[in-house]
Amino acid sequence: MTRAQNKTILLAEDDRSAREVTAMVLQAEGYHVLTTSNGTRALEILLHDATIDLLLSDIHMPGGIDGIELAQRAQMNRQIPIMLISADPRDSFAYFPENVAFLAKPYDRRSLLGAVDGALRNTGT
Repeated sequence: MTRAQNKTILLAEDDRSAREVTAMVLQAEGYHVLTTSNGTRALEILLHDATIDLLLSDIHMPGGIDGIELAQRAQMNRQIPIMLISADPRDSFAYFPENVAFLAKPYDRRSLLGAVDGALRNTGT
């Protein structure tokens, strides 16, 4: 069994094609991927599913909770690695949560998988 095969990733991404491609890349590597298109639903899933090993979320999402707020709320409720993704540079955000990884869009397969592996390794999960 590879390292990825026993890991579950929650992917919150409002862009359907980006969500589908990202999920497909992660699944091809052996990760179990749960997907949602908004932060509100992602938070509900996080609060009720203890099997999630990593939260991977776009920052700009509709529905009341963006990726930064989702990360903050997740950190209040769970010890879980979090990676936020955006086409905007990390330093363009007035506030960026501590202990949260960042992946710039557009990303390719190699950078996505490297960032996910790094986020999981840094927390020892």
